[in-house]
Amino acid sequence: MHNYLHLYLNLVAARKAVCTQNELAVQLGVSQQEISRYERGEVKAPINYILGVAEVCDVSVDYILGVSRDYSDKLTSEEFELLEIFSKLSSENKIKIIERCETLFEMQNSQK
Repeated sequence: MHNYLHLYLNLVAARKAVCTQNELAVQLGVSQQEISRYERGEVKAPINYILGVAEVCDVSVDYILGVSRDYSDKLTSEEFELLEIFSKLSSENKIKIIERCETLFEMQNSQK
């Protein structure tokens, strides 16, 4: 039997990068409790819900289903969240973040 646990993790990661359960519930016309049950894996998410999440969260259905062939399906939810925030920054702030990350990485390596 196929393990569908990844589906629920991807639903949560995609949703958290964009909105709360309540906000998604309003956009999709379902209850927050229903979304919570899907995300916990208590109930299998129907295809219309998966399609709705993909549209609202601007991710592919392949990503949600765990069959994406691009690099993003290999990211942890924390990495995915960082990339989502990074993508919303201005060009100037992206440069600042990259510079800070490089500095932190250099400091980390010099301590070894």
